[in-house]
Amino acid sequence: MEQIFEWMKEKKWLCGLLFTFILCGVFASLYLVEVTAEEAYVCPKTEPATETTPVKNEEIVVDIKGAVINPGVYHVTEGQIVNDIINLAGGLQEEADTSNLNLSKKVTDEMVITVYTKEEVKDLEKQEAIVENDEITKHAEETTSSTLISINTATLEELLTLPGIGESKAASIIEYRKNCGKFTKKEDLLNIKGIGDSVYAKLKDYITL
Repeated sequence: MEQIFEWMKEKKWLCGLLFTFILCGVFASLYLVEVTAEEAYVCPKTEPATETTPVKNEEIVVDIKGAVINPGVYHVTEGQIVNDIINLAGGLQEEADTSNLNLSKKVTDEMVITVYTKEEVKDLEKQEAIVENDEITKHAEETTSSTLISINTATLEELLTLPGIGESKAASIIEYRKNCGKFTKKEDLLNIKGIGDSVYAKLKDYITL
């Protein structure tokens, strides 16, 4: 061992060079290990968190009239309902009636909301009833009109469906049309033998020209 130490003292420069080589080899090994470890896997890229911008409801204009405390035009946000607008208008007056309104309906831009009083609602219901009755009457009249028998075009079988008309009278009506031309008025039936006032009274509401 003493000889080795003596040799190392004499060859200091050579020992220093060997020590340097050894250190370089260690560092190179560590670098290779690190590079190999880095290449063994790839870390997933993380996207930066993006902030979501909240959707803002657009402003719309609604006109509320009638039996509310403060009727007028209101600027509100989209998505509000009729009941919200009534509350914005100060609420309902004492005589207000909302039975004809859908309070949960979403309002739209330039929408007009009319809150009627109880008396006005009754009047509206009466008017609707009158219109409905008129439509029913009109429909009944149209139905009746479509089922009337035309004395100018009816067949023998169709004439036999009329009250008070038998085969001989039906045949006489058809014969009259052939010889005298078309009936110009319903009362011309009285010109046919066997059709008097009593028979005509029975069938006049069931015939047309």
